[in-house]
Amino acid sequence: MIYLVAGLDRGTLGRWHDHVMAGDASLAARIARGRAAGQGVDLVVAAVIGPYSSLVPDIGVMGHLRPRAA
Repeated sequence: MIYLVAGLDRGTLGRWHDHVMAGDASLAARIARGRAAGQGVDLVVAAVIGPYSSLVPDIGVMGHLRPRAA
């Protein structure tokens, strides 16, 4: 499956995106981080978008965004 992975460079807050072929959203995000690192980008993944423009929820990708208990 082909995913569109979009995010930001942690250092410059510059936009970054790429199309990634992967078996699931977690793998797509990992591949995208690797590609971005090869370009000197410290990628923060903002979205992994699947077929038909559907935002793909994946706890492995978004797990670090869970709210902390008060």
